[in-house]
Amino acid sequence: MKDISLASDIGPSTSAVAKVGSNENPILDADDDDPIVKSFPIYLSSRLASHLHIFQYPVRPNTRPYTGSQGEPVLDLRVKPESGVVQVDVPINTTHFYDHEKGEKWGAVDRQTLGGVMTKSEGYMIGIFKDGELHLTPVKGTCQLRPSFTYVDKDAQTEKEIARSVKQDPAKPKEIRAVQMTVKSSDDSAPRYSGALAARKRAEDEEFVEMQWYDKDTEEAWDLADQLRSASREPLIPATTKEEYIDLIRDKNSAV
Repeated sequence: MKDISLASDIGPSTSAVAKVGSNENPILDADDDDPIVKSFPIYLSSRLASHLHIFQYPVRPNTRPYTGSQGEPVLDLRVKPESGVVQVDVPINTTHFYDHEKGEKWGAVDRQTLGGVMTKSEGYMIGIFKDGELHLTPVKGTCQLRPSFTYVDKDAQTEKEIARSVKQDPAKPKEIRAVQMTVKSSDDSAPRYSGALAARKRAEDEEFVEMQWYDKDTEEAWDLADQLRSASREPLIPATTKEEYIDLIRDKNSAV
């Protein structure tokens, strides 16, 4: 556990800053006219640390989340655990800006697939306030989900297969050829891939695993949210001094 103190009315023209720790040893000097108004104890929870992921929707305004209360809940969730590929299906509003002719062509499309790849988290944490305490849980990974027009790709692939079959002349007799059998070692039997091609090939070969999605207002979601609260009241032991921590932040910002 560690205390965090907040200063009020912090703006670009003031020198007041948020303080972490006791008032006797502030990280930076603050104006006396801007006193600390509230302190919160901080606890670290790890119960969901190995399972907690953040899904981001870069092309979706945050005022329109994919939730049941908005009338646009997530319908399905699929994950490839090894390669980190994620797909979610969300409903399409067919009453506005919807081409019904194209929808019928692509199989009465009434949903859209969003896809992305999970990446390792770089310092993200999820925090909740409970009974005047701040509880933080490290995030394992993040994923940015963007529209993936899989139904268009399937339609294009079908048209290519049809065009390929039309080019074949069924009236032309097949030429009889002699076939010579050869034996190859296991090392030569499969094409070799490296780098990005190998990763993509593994992702394509891996099967999706269907997952259960719970809307944020469901009882199951609230039960999981309770696990974001730390069950321990052990104090957090800092690995650096306050001055060393500030120096680390400054070095990281200057390197960007």
